[in-house]
Amino acid sequence: MNAKVTSVFLYVSDIVRSRDFYHEVVGAGVVQELAEYEGGPIALVVLRFGSFTIMLHPQDAHDEEFRDQRLGLGIHLQIQVEDVDRFYQHCIEQGAIIGVSGEPVDQSWGWREFALRDPDGYVWSVYQDKSDGHWTS
Repeated sequence: MNAKVTSVFLYVSDIVRSRDFYHEVVGAGVVQELAEYEGGPIALVVLRFGSFTIMLHPQDAHDEEFRDQRLGLGIHLQIQVEDVDRFYQHCIEQGAIIGVSGEPVDQSWGWREFALRDPDGYVWSVYQDKSDGHWTS
């Protein structure tokens, strides 16, 4: 059985702030924005990195489901970039929250990486694969 992960659906507290973070800081293209009715608030934002899709949905519509949970807790995502140091500098210039790990560091498995948080606390490892093909992503 072949399977391929194609997208992630993230509940967020402020859909516009999250859209701007993923588009302006991380570089995802905004594919679509939908409201449940014309002139209504945004109910879904679809962003894309290559063939991977991030779908943002306002958490407040699901308050009951999240009563005892905190957004962003328990999920850690990854973004591969060509130049992690340049991407790190871009994040700093955009005011992204880098406090998870600090500056990029070289890992024993051949990645150079750092981690940042989105506005709701979802953690993203941003890495450059420097393993000369030993690591397959």
